Amino acid sequence: MNDLFNMDIKKISDVQNKVEINLYAKLENINIQKAVNNTEFLNATLTDETGYIYAKKWNITEKEKSLFKVGQLIFLSGVGNEYNNKTQLIINDMRPINESDDVDINSFYQSAPISSESLQKKLYSYIELIKNPILKQITEKLFKKYENEFLLYPAATKNHHAYISGLGHHVVSMLDLANAISGIYHNLNLDLLYSGIILHDIGKVIELSDHLAPQYTKMGSLIGHINICFQEIKICANELNFDGEEVMLLQHLILSHHGLLEYGSPKQPMVLEAEVLHLIDLLDSRINMIDFELKETDITEFTKRMYALDGRAFYKHNLK
Repeated sequence: MNDLFNMDIKKISDVQNKVEINLYAKLENINIQKAVNNTEFLNATLTDETGYIYAKKWNITEKEKSLFKVGQLIFLSGVGNEYNNKTQLIINDMRPINESDDVDINSFYQSAPISSESLQKKLYSYIELIKNPILKQITEKLFKKYENEFLLYPAATKNHHAYISGLGHHVVSMLDLANAISGIYHNLNLDLLYSGIILHDIGKVIELSDHLAPQYTKMGSLIGHINICFQEIKICANELNFDGEEVMLLQHLILSHHGLLEYGSPKQPMVLEAEVLHLIDLLDSRINMIDFELKETDITEFTKRMYALDGRAFYKHNLK
């Protein structure tokens, strides 16, 4: 495997029948199947910026079965193979990328339209606007605790903001929405609202495994990001010796931000800022979903049906 580093690196579009090739690719889909001789093989769809290709790796080992997952970026060597008039790739060797690989991951993964540095700067500017000392210290302490992950992780594995830095992008968009409506609804407590927005999804950095090929962790599956964040606030408040009503209200915003019990909220919103947080969260996530599909749709055509939005398809008009 080490000899592969010295080989010429190609792209998926360069794959040719019976020609050996080395390339970086993203695992878009994988599944394990059994061959007629009862050995197991890996079926995969590989992608890069030049396109996609179907691939196989025969005689997959138990170690390899647990090593590779959907969304992962890998380095591989293989040979092109014509099958049913289509070029496939037979993989000889493959491994996940590591720090020694000279590869631009941005060519394989979608990222937020705002840099992580800009997101970081804006998040700290909103933290500075929080005047209540209890809310500010809890928010700042928890953000700094998970800052690196917060600025890299997606907001979800699919549907909305499911890309690198999606979590930070989602939160900053919500903060800007809250700031915009504060000039209309003057009775909002912005300290509580800003704090709740910044922290409402911070549990996702524990709920999800990583930022490139996120899967639900054991804690994410069993506990969930809402309960994780609730507990993190409790631990943080205890460390800071805070027991005021601010802590309880902040925890309520976290517990209720999905709005309805059937959507995963242990509580429905029962204070004004909790209701506003829920509505802003819903607004930003839905617009992000619709906008993503519209970008993939031709003008005067409909998007594919979005099951997260009641199975609706949206029409892309050409009005300026």
